[in-house]
Amino acid sequence: MGLEQIIDSSILDIFPLMPSTGAWPFTMIRIDRNELSDLEMDKPLFAPFQLLVLKRTDFNDKDLLDYAIKSKEYHTILPPFRSNFLENYSITIGNEKELQEWADKTTSLAIGLVINTALLKGIQFIPIATDLSALDLRMGLVQKKLRSHQLFDAYQIDPSFLV
Repeated sequence: MGLEQIIDSSILDIFPLMPSTGAWPFTMIRIDRNELSDLEMDKPLFAPFQLLVLKRTDFNDKDLLDYAIKSKEYHTILPPFRSNFLENYSITIGNEKELQEWADKTTSLAIGLVINTALLKGIQFIPIATDLSALDLRMGLVQKKLRSHQLFDAYQIDPSFLV
């Protein structure tokens, strides 16, 4: 399996590992190094493909409710107590700042999961520092209600060191 397929499958592998199948405040995509050719980076890219983590700018309380309803935790609660769970979830995330903090933590969880699943397949993701707003502009992400959160270069490694 090539690097391109490993990155794609690592993204897909986090779906069953996430706490919910509901709306997520992020998405992840594989991008081609050529899409980054004019951006200033702290170090050169070596891999032909990178992983880009994007945050949704339109994630709201309705999406959060969808996340809660489709969470694994929600389905372990007896039906008469589910409305209390949802109410507590809503209270916990009481304003825009708290919603963004929750979204950042959920995105960080997903990043950790994709890094770990990729490691098992012999890929190491290394964060790349760059002006993400320039990347957003180039890729037209604002119109798609997305913004870049983190860019990773992908290195093939020998996964046997994990044993």
